[in-house]
Amino acid sequence: MIPDSRALWLYLITFGGLLASGMGVPLPEELWVVWAGASSRHPPDDIVVMWWIMLPACILGVVLGDSFLYAVGWFWGHRLLNRKWVQRWVLRPERRVRIQRNFDRYGVWILLAARLLPGLRSPIFLLAGTNRMPVVKFVVADGVYAIPGVSMMFFLAYAFTDQFVEIVQKAEKVRPIIIVIVITAVAVYLVHYFYKHPVAEGDPKELPIIGEQIASHIKHPEKPVEEKKAIDNAANK
Repeated sequence: MIPDSRALWLYLITFGGLLASGMGVPLPEELWVVWAGASSRHPPDDIVVMWWIMLPACILGVVLGDSFLYAVGWFWGHRLLNRKWVQRWVLRPERRVRIQRNFDRYGVWILLAARLLPGLRSPIFLLAGTNRMPVVKFVVADGVYAIPGVSMMFFLAYAFTDQFVEIVQKAEKVRPIIIVIVITAVAVYLVHYFYKHPVAEGDPKELPIIGEQIASHIKHPEKPVEEKKAIDNAANK
């Protein structure tokens, strides 16, 4: 089947949105991936959207967004993280110390935890560059972790779009009420979650249900850390 040229803007919007989210725009990557899967099944205006083009666009957008932050961390990480406004509004010194400690304990596995955790992931990829994690190791690990996660979310949205549309059609009369309830519930949950976890720290223990088991298998002997001293040093640099 010949690709529909009218779908080009959908691919570009998805790719650009994921790239922006990966660079730190506070809009979850998961939202773009779900939208991409759903629009591949039910595209607007009878446009033919090829899933085998849309899915690679999603994966590429995710990995390039992460790689951009990695590059920023590599070249300007310390200078950026030591700015007062960054320490106050983006990444507080105590959180930076905890993320750094997780890098020391879990190494490249911290990228897996970042990929599976909601919340602001940007500091983890930024610190990966600041710590000079090897480029090939970062790209391969991030790609390996991103491909199954993005693919699973994409195909779940693709597979269940029909059922969702059918439910909406059957609930046409009460649709405004349902929409208000769903939006309110999601908003309350997100506000509560991000209040408790505003920045993902990359600790596998943060993962729901399986976190403790993963951490027990990849945990390395922890070196003594004077956390208070490390926090003070990070704040005063």
